[in-house]
Amino acid sequence: MTDKHQQTEDSLVEWAENAELKPRRARQGKDAAAAGRALLEAAGVDVEQVERNVGGRPRLGEGQKGTRSPRLNVAISENLDLLLDALEKERGVSRSSLVREALDHYLRDAG
Repeated sequence: MTDKHQQTEDSLVEWAENAELKPRRARQGKDAAAAGRALLEAAGVDVEQVERNVGGRPRLGEGQKGTRSPRLNVAISENLDLLLDALEKERGVSRSSLVREALDHYLRDAG
């Protein structure tokens, strides 16, 4: 463990053992993200570095960072499922990516 990591760990331990925590209602959305960021910053954590390391799923298309992309759930036939699995293995891309690509082509051609 590097000195910097050890210092961060020591800071977190100190904070966890001595911070006054009062129960509150559960936070959600932007409020939860801001509260979590504030806690990490108070503990001396480089939040920007954490975000770079963790990453997460990138937002698709336009929109504010940290907001969820719209979702669409559909039922498909077993035959389409088998075809999708085969194409996923052949191209080495996710099912979601294949479905987005197919929907994009279909909607572009239909318009």
